[in-house]
Amino acid sequence: MNRFFQSLTLLLLCQILFVPDSHAQFRRRSSEPEQRFSVGLAPFSLMLPSGKVNLHGEWAYAEDKSVSVIVGIPRRTAAPRWLTEDIRIEGGGKTRTNEFRSFGMIAENRFYIGAEAPRGFYLAPYARYNRVWLTHTTENPESQGQTKVVGAFGGFGFGASAGLQFRLGKQISLDATIAGVDLKWMRGSLTYSSTDPNNDVVEFRDKVQEAVEHIPLIGPKLSADIDGDKVRVRTPGLLLPAYRFNLTVNYLF
Repeated sequence: MNRFFQSLTLLLLCQILFVPDSHAQFRRRSSEPEQRFSVGLAPFSLMLPSGKVNLHGEWAYAEDKSVSVIVGIPRRTAAPRWLTEDIRIEGGGKTRTNEFRSFGMIAENRFYIGAEAPRGFYLAPYARYNRVWLTHTTENPESQGQTKVVGAFGGFGFGASAGLQFRLGKQISLDATIAGVDLKWMRGSLTYSSTDPNNDVVEFRDKVQEAVEHIPLIGPKLSADIDGDKVRVRTPGLLLPAYRFNLTVNYLF
């Protein structure tokens, strides 16, 4: 009988010591978001000639915080018209190749205000990386020559954004980065080549110099140099302001 009362007393002590802690753990768990992960797609990246398809992933690692990553997968599209007009150096030519691709990655730490992540209004510092590639070929029927421009530009940036995410259903959400402002450090190069048999490389360099001087923002800082039978234009490191807007449709789980 004494052993029975001793065992019962020990059991009651265990209940007193451990059950409250179990309730606290339950409360902590219940405060975590029910759906902590999401994956999504930016529909506008499929419709616009951005040179990439934006994919989105988010992990809510706390009740009001999350890590969000947007990756831009390169796809071939036509180069923006304002860019190809600035780099073209032969008049009356016909465009044969006009390809533009872009890769980007944005990583941000989101702080949700007044709601559990991942929903509601948020503020987020972020870092980004961008790189673009361009191939543009123009054929001149009079000289039976071809001018080809190949270029690549890339750089890093840091900034801050504000956005809103709300549910469209139990598993679907719409996420809008309303405003994002950052500074980017960019640099790159353009390589011009020509198969015109009557072309002199020095004269060709002068034509390239005249063409690149009209590129917005950075034109006056560009210098064309002869590199073998080609002309190369390298951009200096430039600190440029940038604005971003993004819209994704996400699946939560």
